[in-house]
Amino acid sequence: METVTRPEPAPLLQTFAHLLPPQGTALDLACGGGRNAVYLARRGLEVTGIDWSEKSLGQARELARAARVRVNWILQDLESSRLPPAPFDVLTCFYYRDPRLYPQIISALRPGGLLFYETFTREQLRFPTGPRNPAHLLVPGELLQAFGGLEVLFHKEASQEKGFAGIVARKQPA
Repeated sequence: METVTRPEPAPLLQTFAHLLPPQGTALDLACGGGRNAVYLARRGLEVTGIDWSEKSLGQARELARAARVRVNWILQDLESSRLPPAPFDVLTCFYYRDPRLYPQIISALRPGGLLFYETFTREQLRFPTGPRNPAHLLVPGELLQAFGGLEVLFHKEASQEKGFAGIVARKQPA
């Protein structure tokens, strides 16, 4: 019998998985191959994954099929469209940066909803590999500035093997 290897979800998501609700809705922005969306679906959430790449969404569909979970996959370019209007209990965004989306991300969260966001910072330019375009890299303090109006549960900016920043935050009840 063939064993299917499941890609691990982002460490930030795994570390704070105890905060995830046992049910509800989740939106995974720039979901790529679907590792985080499938992880959330396996934990009982109704998940929507959005990505611009047909190839990545094909891989995500296969991963979901192998994990025997259902995810609503949407082919969409986040740079030229708006986020789904429904409020979400969980919103994840890993390794994608578009500051124009920050207000939409906050609006897309239901009161009490959780945000998990992590991507590269400009510190990444000190390392020989990884993204090089400064437009795709966070400036210092960007996540705190963008999402500091939420209840920040965790924030980190680091430059160890890669330059990155991450935040876990909760939208305050209305």
